[in-house]
Amino acid sequence: MRYIPIALCIVLLSVLAGCKGGKELAGGQPVPQEIRNDFENLVASYPQWSTFSSKGSADLALGQGGSLSASTQVRMVRGESLQISVRIFLGIEVARLYMTRDSLFLVDKMQRRYMAESLADIGNQLAQTFSLATVQDALLGRIFLLDTTSGRYHIDDFEVVASGSSRWSLLPRRQDARFGYRFDLNGTKLLSTKCTSADGRKSVVCHYADFIRQGQSDNFPTSMQLALTGLSLPLSLNLHYDASSVAWNGSVSVEKPNLSRYTRVTATQLLKELSL
Repeated sequence: MRYIPIALCIVLLSVLAGCKGGKELAGGQPVPQEIRNDFENLVASYPQWSTFSSKGSADLALGQGGSLSASTQVRMVRGESLQISVRIFLGIEVARLYMTRDSLFLVDKMQRRYMAESLADIGNQLAQTFSLATVQDALLGRIFLLDTTSGRYHIDDFEVVASGSSRWSLLPRRQDARFGYRFDLNGTKLLSTKCTSADGRKSVVCHYADFIRQGQSDNFPTSMQLALTGLSLPLSLNLHYDASSVAWNGSVSVEKPNLSRYTRVTATQLLKELSL
């Protein structure tokens, strides 16, 4: 079985990773104070972190082509690196995703091949900025702005839509002309991040669930359900963190794979296998 699609599908979270200008949303109604408070409490709940690590599992559904399951190990150094290890029986590593501020590596150990691309080149191919910081935010269930890597934003950077009770949504005021994205929340819990093409034909939706405590709120998601629609082969990925293994600000070893014994392939070749 080919487990490389699990790691590759995780990379597709980075479809949410950057923007080169676009349209500006018109200003809406004043933001209710209750939502302003929720926003401030949400941002304040994000722990100041330097490293993150967790064990977990991933389940990938490939349209009508069945599913794949594997265990995972996620390790991050904030703003510096990301490593996702995909493992099978007895902890044997079959694939590894490794990302730095300027490069992405995807290693298929089963077929002894790897992909290596600069983030600048990937961004040029996607007509978007490809950002490590945004991928890390997505994997931690956080809101973000695509046109900044600073992590600094204010509620006035978003159009706010209240939908009754404690439900509300954030639409970044600056949107790309080719797609739009939004965040749906319940109080201080981020329920989903959605990115949809301008014609509505393609979308990436990441739902967050199974929240545990971080800071002053129970809003760190240990489950992510990622669905991609509008592709020739629909994909869905469930990524789970083992809550007992989640660790912040500890000693984390993130190592670049030794690629000397592997054959290099292009991103196009890997994507073609999934008919993307």
